[in-house]
Amino acid sequence: MDSFFEELGFTEYEGRTFSSLLKLKASGIKEISLNSGVPQNKLYGIIKKFENLGILSLVSVEPKKYQLINSKNFIKEKIKKKQERLKEMMQNLRNIRSYREDNFVFSLIKGQRAIMNKLVGLNKNARKEIFGVQRNWKYWGEGIREMEKAVKRDVDVRLIGIISKETKKRAGEWKNAGCKIKAYNKKFGEYPLRFSIFDGKYARITIGKPEIKESKDYITILTESKPLIRMLRNQFLQMWGECKKF
Repeated sequence: MDSFFEELGFTEYEGRTFSSLLKLKASGIKEISLNSGVPQNKLYGIIKKFENLGILSLVSVEPKKYQLINSKNFIKEKIKKKQERLKEMMQNLRNIRSYREDNFVFSLIKGQRAIMNKLVGLNKNARKEIFGVQRNWKYWGEGIREMEKAVKRDVDVRLIGIISKETKKRAGEWKNAGCKIKAYNKKFGEYPLRFSIFDGKYARITIGKPEIKESKDYITILTESKPLIRMLRNQFLQMWGECKKF
């Protein structure tokens, strides 16, 4: 049941509170706390959030008691959005196109989510090195976990990206995962080209913001072209030598 509430976008405490309110009907803070195991001092913020979401109502002022409202519609709407998201992911999968020309292999992947899923798979299979250049240090749990596992496998993980007030915290998350990180040197251009090399076998080049505004329209070119991979790897090593450690 906990994972169900997480899929609705709730934290652990919020999920427990929601579950208790379903069981208890109209109830006060103390009663909800005892049933859910959520500390009373945490409940006040959760209650306020539920009220703002339109799924909780104050049904008694003295003593104060709360009751869920529109909870079924709320859950149905969340499930509907998940279904729409799954449909979009399936569409992204269909958007993957591959073709071969002699020994050169290129794949085109459309949509940020499909791209992230592909990167997770490439990181998972890497055994020697992962070299990458990014811009905004996109943070997502699955990506961080796979990088941590790669580092534990003694994969040489090096990342270069823009370090600013906006991105510093996110870059720190990747550093905490064990990645070696350097700050992008603008001598190579105002915005870095997003690319990665995996074990010298695969490379990806991604085109997104600011060139492409909508994340669903992001494009990644995945290649096994050895000449192109060598060129990108050499470019990365040159950049690495001229960028400052984070």
